[in-house]
Amino acid sequence: MPSPVPRSGRYPKAHRSFFLAAALYAALAVPLWVAEWAGWLPGCHGCDPVARHAHEMVLGFAGAVLGGYLFTKVSLARLLAALAAWAAARIGAWSGIGGTPGLVLALAYPALLFAFGGWPFLKAAKLGHNMVFAPTIAGFAVAEALYQAGRLGLVEAGERRGALVALSLVALMILVMGGRVIPAAMAGLVRKEESRELFDRNRPWLEWLVVAGLALGALGEALAWPLAHKPALLLAGAAALMRQARWRPLLAARDVSMGPIQLGYFLLAAGVMLASAAELAGMGPGTDALHLATIGGIGLVTATMMLRIDHIRERREGGWPPAAVPVALLLVVATDLRILASINPGWLVPASAAAWSLAYVVLAAALAKGWLSRRRA
Repeated sequence: MPSPVPRSGRYPKAHRSFFLAAALYAALAVPLWVAEWAGWLPGCHGCDPVARHAHEMVLGFAGAVLGGYLFTKVSLARLLAALAAWAAARIGAWSGIGGTPGLVLALAYPALLFAFGGWPFLKAAKLGHNMVFAPTIAGFAVAEALYQAGRLGLVEAGERRGALVALSLVALMILVMGGRVIPAAMAGLVRKEESRELFDRNRPWLEWLVVAGLALGALGEALAWPLAHKPALLLAGAAALMRQARWRPLLAARDVSMGPIQLGYFLLAAGVMLASAAELAGMGPGTDALHLATIGGIGLVTATMMLRIDHIRERREGGWPPAAVPVALLLVVATDLRILASINPGWLVPASAAAWSLAYVVLAAALAKGWLSRRRA
């Protein structure tokens, strides 16, 4: 995995606050959305409720996970400023704060994410293929600005387009980072299980197809070029699956640390590809496929990576955290229920939300328990 800047003991452990915030927000935001969808809570005062839900899961939840990963060398004051900006943006989104105050609240966190995480990453990146991360991080501010412009009525369908731009950027980050983490870990697993090397595990041109496809997809969505961004996303998903075929995904199913990441990578790539294919074929917006990519793909990868990064940065000894298994199973159940929701949405949508929320409650509890045990020790 590329690391932006080596963490020093002089700096606070930013992953603790941001990973906990991300897990708790994931557990809370989806039930709140379902309550609005079911009519149990008032709506969002003139906003596009579906776009707001997507916005909060991508720029809210996934944005916090990204902060926990990137903020490896920030002072306590900067960490608190970033955390406060993230929390203020979430409050602003749910309370319906609009106009200039809402715009300032929304853009503060993406700006700080780049200033404290993306810019140091750019300066520290030594390899050309790692340079893609800094402009991608900067792109979250562009996605947020587009969403807010739609909120203000300045850009047609800006809310939906901004959320989809952010989704493409999150997919890019995960699929490219996965290309660093998964092959290296699988090489070790192959040596352990089969006493041989995992040769020919990477194809740089496939990674560049993933990057180019998702970048063009984000740009096409931002500029409303439907004939450009859907084929580009289809190409990116297909290239990502071609890469994964070299990483022994079936062998990973026997390993609790790599199985969920490989499955999440597959679901994200397949969901992006299928959603684009459905729209190109005129079959509708591809909502089910997008939930395959988001709940199954982003959910599984981010949950497992939070546990993995925490395990590394806390220098934990022993095996893989036991909570990883129920978290992964609950997210798979949440994905299945949401894809089948058209059969009986009144029951299956809330059931999917409950499984998702329980997964992140378990994750938050596991993280907090590990930190408290280290403090007592």
